[in-house]
Amino acid sequence: MMDPNRGHSLSCQAIIKGFRPDSRLALYGFIYVCFLLGHVIVLKSIGGVWIYYDSGEYYKLARLPLADGQFWGAVRPPVILLFYKLLGGYDYEADGYYYKTWDWDRNGFHADDPGLLLGQTTFSLAAFSFLALACAGTARTEKGRLFLFVFPLLFSFIPRVARWNFIALSESLSVSLFVVFTGAWILFLSTRRLPWLAGVAAAALLWGGARDTNAYVLVMIAGIVTIAMVVSIKSSAARIPMTALCIWFIGIFTLSNYSAEAGGRWIFPFYNVMGKRILPVAEHVSWFANHGMPINPELLEQSGKWASDDGWAFFNEPRLEEFRDWTLDHGKSTYVKFLIFHFTHSMTAPVFGFSDKRVGFLLIGNGLTICLAFVSWRRRWLHRFPHLAVPLIMVLLSVPHAWLVWHGDAMETDRHSLTAFIQVPLGFMLLLLYVLDRIVHERVRDGRSRSVIGPAGRGATLRP
Repeated sequence: MMDPNRGHSLSCQAIIKGFRPDSRLALYGFIYVCFLLGHVIVLKSIGGVWIYYDSGEYYKLARLPLADGQFWGAVRPPVILLFYKLLGGYDYEADGYYYKTWDWDRNGFHADDPGLLLGQTTFSLAAFSFLALACAGTARTEKGRLFLFVFPLLFSFIPRVARWNFIALSESLSVSLFVVFTGAWILFLSTRRLPWLAGVAAAALLWGGARDTNAYVLVMIAGIVTIAMVVSIKSSAARIPMTALCIWFIGIFTLSNYSAEAGGRWIFPFYNVMGKRILPVAEHVSWFANHGMPINPELLEQSGKWASDDGWAFFNEPRLEEFRDWTLDHGKSTYVKFLIFHFTHSMTAPVFGFSDKRVGFLLIGNGLTICLAFVSWRRRWLHRFPHLAVPLIMVLLSVPHAWLVWHGDAMETDRHSLTAFIQVPLGFMLLLLYVLDRIVHERVRDGRSRSVIGPAGRGATLRP
């Protein structure tokens, strides 16, 4: 009989070890059927894909041939464009996208694109199903398996996740890829098997190419893994795959940055930051002027405005040509220096920029997660069962992820930070369920040990 503590020796086929014939297969099947039916009901109630301002750009660029360099270095991330090319069937030009009557309360309108609607929904269901199996397969108790199976499925229904499956933007795919990435990490750290290492690498490549900030998170993960290797991983056999993953994550970040530079994806957000956060503050304007930014009345007129205001003046105003040249040559590096030299401001600005509810959500979620991490550390679970570190890292990186999003663009920060704020409840609940599962497992194991040893230590069985 397999020792339940041999988590690192599990085969790929044993991932679903919790679903043996003696377990409640019928219950799991019933739960999963309800999960599918629930999403079918939601899907049938949707009138079509919801088209936003940015949606037309995705459809337009997705029409480019794969051999065209603009497809891979465009103003939209290439992974999303590839997804739209495969599934998106909405003809935005024939449908008069630019002349539609918009619902201004929701900034969009419904369009008929069943391919994208079904594609995003199906991929989301597959991603959360995969995470549910990964979590349940790494639990130790029957109740732990049940709760770790049910929770990811229920999480897929929360509005913050489910509503994006019906919107033609990048959020749905980015969240789904993040869920797959999380599940693959859990399985790899539980089994140390090559197929799951390849799964982590593939999921990271796709997730890092879905949004530019995702690639930055991969670099943060590489840094945490490197520290963990130095501190606690002594075996060279364990270090080799971890080192390979760190190098792979850095490579993804490099490719993402190259694509963003080639497509100029950072320029529009930079102009938003300039108009909304830099130009309205005289002290900031003076700092940038001292670092080479050309100042003229036309630029100051853009104070408090978006990059698209005044007929896209940041892009089209002839008297801002010198400013645009400076932006291309020195804009990004100067902005990074600004954030470093104004460290207190850069650290606290997102606190006041996001709503109080969101900031409190981040802080409370991280605080509770740290408490669970302390319990796991005291009991040496993080060392013996390294997959518990996955939800922990997920939560802890939510703060720098949100910080990156807020400083990366002044427009629609709530939408752009969707994944960062999803990391908190998903990671906290997974870690909580894992900790409870370990506590119950150890109590049952200790109780069995006492019953076998007996009061005299002679193998007698304790009687109630």
